[in-house]
Amino acid sequence: MSEIEARQNISYLRTFEQVAPDYQHRQKSVSPGAGLVTSKVYLKWYDIYHEESPISSDLVSDAHSFLLSEMETRALQLNNELGFVIHHQCSNIYILYVCTWRNENELWETLYHKDLARDDKFHAFERRSTTPTFCVWVLGAVWHEQQAWTRYLYSERNDGAKYAYVQDQLTGFV
Repeated sequence: MSEIEARQNISYLRTFEQVAPDYQHRQKSVSPGAGLVTSKVYLKWYDIYHEESPISSDLVSDAHSFLLSEMETRALQLNNELGFVIHHQCSNIYILYVCTWRNENELWETLYHKDLARDDKFHAFERRSTTPTFCVWVLGAVWHEQQAWTRYLYSERNDGAKYAYVQDQLTGFV
């Protein structure tokens, strides 16, 4: 089949549409925040939101407190780990992606969500089958972190390199 024939024979792709006709994609802001740092973990922090509606300091504080409580009760078991948290605003839903680097080059994730319209608490996201992972906005921060971690892996991996990793954060639009 020639290239022209292949391009003309793509009508079957119409059945794989995943975007509603009226969807209008918009960029979001990514802002680094104060990291979640304890004697057992150093998690960089990102807030992702539409520029006109940043995440309030109360919601950020609540998310920090919630994750600290989860670690204290061992519901979130992190020990001597580096990683990052993405606090993503999706309308009335707030999602916490808690991501840590394990086994040298693997990104491990724990998800929490909070629905402001229903209640005011974070809940663990239960996975039983195929579930959403990262939206296009969150992937921007994840990509940055993948690049930062790769730089760390190629480094001498000493205290200076760890410090460089925790200071390397994304700011801007995704």
